[in-house]
Amino acid sequence: MNKPKKWIADKIKSLDPHKDYIEIWRLSSSYRLDDFMQNFIYALTFPNFIVTDWGSKAVWREDGGKVLHQSTSRVEQTGSANALWWFYGPNDERTLKSIESINKLHVYWAKKYPGAFSYNEDYIYTLAFSATTMHRLKLKMGAPGISEKEKIAAHLFWRDMSKLFYAENGQPITGYPNSFEELVEFCEQYENTPRPTPERANLVANAIYEQFVFRFFPPPLHWFGHQLIRAMSLPTTLKTLGIDPPDPMAAEILPKLMGYIFWQMEENADDPTESYIEERLRMSSEEKKSIRSEIKDLDGRFPEHFAQQYKDDPKFIGCPYHAALEAAASSKKSNSEDNFVDELEKKAGALD
Repeated sequence: MNKPKKWIADKIKSLDPHKDYIEIWRLSSSYRLDDFMQNFIYALTFPNFIVTDWGSKAVWREDGGKVLHQSTSRVEQTGSANALWWFYGPNDERTLKSIESINKLHVYWAKKYPGAFSYNEDYIYTLAFSATTMHRLKLKMGAPGISEKEKIAAHLFWRDMSKLFYAENGQPITGYPNSFEELVEFCEQYENTPRPTPERANLVANAIYEQFVFRFFPPPLHWFGHQLIRAMSLPTTLKTLGIDPPDPMAAEILPKLMGYIFWQMEENADDPTESYIEERLRMSSEEKKSIRSEIKDLDGRFPEHFAQQYKDDPKFIGCPYHAALEAAASSKKSNSEDNFVDELEKKAGALD
């Protein structure tokens, strides 16, 4: 049996994290990705960013927004945008154009939801969470965290990324933590801050979890998909969002199972020679058309499925947004969207 071809770890070992942090981040984050992993990371990540009333209001809006009406399209656009940033880095023109589109989207929605994009700590948390996600996930799965070299690179990469975003009214993002350890500390403090449960945040998170399960698991295994995503999610986020925790056995076993699967893949498979975003960008027009068709089908079937699952949630009886869920799902597209928004979102991603 041939020994697996490994080059990524060797390359990282040869680099200086203080000088080559963009390349180290690229190597550590841009490979071994596919649609399942991109969707899984999105489902584990985004609910943590909408634990506030103002954050969830700007995402769910009045009728579910894209998390209901274009649920998988939203995953694709977010995932491809992130993959583009990770691979090309904060100094590349493609990243700059993508993030400028994100900033313009925030300006657009800030006019409809004043104040929702003004909280500096929300931006810092998103940046800090992004820098520390894989380290914290590995620890949760019972594996060693990322190396010291990767920690330094992650901290410096996202420091540079923080300079590209701005809050409401063009305010620069300030207060980026001074080390990787401070990034982790900031995340933990943010996550352990007591908060009320916003109804729309509950719907956003459930829509994100349900989309992942709906896309990748057959109906008889939907229960397993939900146990998996909850077992890997932050308990503080589930509590704040009013989502039941995983069964105790699932919470104990499933993170270790995921850790074992990842270990097997890393030990026994060749390192990829092409990144996720490179594969995406070299696709033919027909291949992209096929993916868009599949996503459109998922988007079309999801709203009714979600409404049937969550419209009668006993924990939210009498709450207006759950009560309106069936009517919102029956509309063809969120009335909060327009061509301007669609074009900005396409520019932020990589499929179109």
